[in-house]
Amino acid sequence: MATWQINDIRKTAANKACIIFIHGFNGDPTFTWGRFPDLLCHEPTMNGWDIVCFGYKSSLAPDLTGIWRGNPPIQTIADSLNTFIKSKFASRYDAFTMIAHSMGGLVVQRALLDDAVLAQKTDKVILFGTPSFGLDKAALFQLPILSELFRQPRDMGKKCKFIKSLRSDWKQQFGTAIPFGFLAVAGSEDEFVPRSSSIDGFLRDQYAVVPGDHLTLVKPEKATDASFTIAHGFITEKAGYLGPWGSDALACARRKRQQVIGQLEKNRANLDRQALVNLALALDELGRRKEAMNVLGDARRHGTDAMGVLAGRHKRNWLQDRIDEEARSALALYADAYEIAEANNDFAQAYYHGINLAFLALVYENDLGKARRIAHHVLEHCADAKQNEKANERLWRMATEGEANLLLGNIDVAIESFTSALQGPPVPEPWQLTSTARQALFIADKLGDEALAQSMLKLFSGDQP
Repeated sequence: MATWQINDIRKTAANKACIIFIHGFNGDPTFTWGRFPDLLCHEPTMNGWDIVCFGYKSSLAPDLTGIWRGNPPIQTIADSLNTFIKSKFASRYDAFTMIAHSMGGLVVQRALLDDAVLAQKTDKVILFGTPSFGLDKAALFQLPILSELFRQPRDMGKKCKFIKSLRSDWKQQFGTAIPFGFLAVAGSEDEFVPRSSSIDGFLRDQYAVVPGDHLTLVKPEKATDASFTIAHGFITEKAGYLGPWGSDALACARRKRQQVIGQLEKNRANLDRQALVNLALALDELGRRKEAMNVLGDARRHGTDAMGVLAGRHKRNWLQDRIDEEARSALALYADAYEIAEANNDFAQAYYHGINLAFLALVYENDLGKARRIAHHVLEHCADAKQNEKANERLWRMATEGEANLLLGNIDVAIESFTSALQGPPVPEPWQLTSTARQALFIADKLGDEALAQSMLKLFSGDQP
């Protein structure tokens, strides 16, 4: 009875993220990878990830096409991978990381191009020794007498139809703004798939070179081996202040943001106020800040929430690059939105803009007195907002109360408020936790209180007892 060629390394009912290994030509879902999957399993930072190895028929034997059976061409394997992703075995996951070897990387690229849902759910792609730009040595299999006998090698030829279509479609669909993390890895001793075939056509920040030949490249023996450390580091990068969460939670959160972009971006010109804010936040969280700011345009036309989101992008630009104009733009937007919110008795918006004004009064204007005067008013707005609070607003109110009390020197009260915000409900998403932690740590640093900074770091890193 036919079934999927799947090697389950770890499957946990609660996990919502999955790493899928895809072997290459003449490979195997078990033996190709050696200890690689098990090494990932033993990393505490990977506990939230399930790990499976996906297999397909591939051998050096000729394909007896039209007679009984043969090795499927790469396009068919890609279709099979997409079918597996939609099956009951994999459809429950919110995020995937694809780790592929050799021809398996061509399978992954084709599958991502052919299925928008897979592209939205895929958080990271790591290709080891993949002939993304074709192989000169496969030219022999373009000959008519061999092209139907060896379809997989045929589709890896440098000038073959499959490779040309793959590269053209990749450029047209993704360009340089690939919607997932992408890394092509070459082996320094790999003569079967040289770097001209595997990495030289990608941008510099999209590839790496590690020791190893075409086979040892994907068979790390220990966690300190180069191929393992680069894969593990790439999966877990930019974790931020995740507290009790792991890189899997961040991957799932990013994928939700990508889905928002997929749903809203095509109708950007006609979106309502809330949709514009949601799109801008999603773009910014995925590193597309300039686009996020362009989405909001003249934010004042879209209300105080949009004004605050645009002000926040200016604020983050200033914190990163220290360009004075960015800070002044943030201040102007926050001040105007704060005035509007107060006039409308919109207390939730008032404390949102007010706490950011207090933050900038301290870290930009170096005026602690002003920051504290605003913080007093912010706490009043928080108390008023609590009377008719929606469930999803509690997190930001508690975080705001924590920050205001931090500015006022009420450290114990601040820690209590931050702790309540972290515990929920609702439990903050990783990006919300990172945003709250970043601002609290900036305040502690500006106040020059090292002990307070350490307390904040422990709190937001989940190290509190």
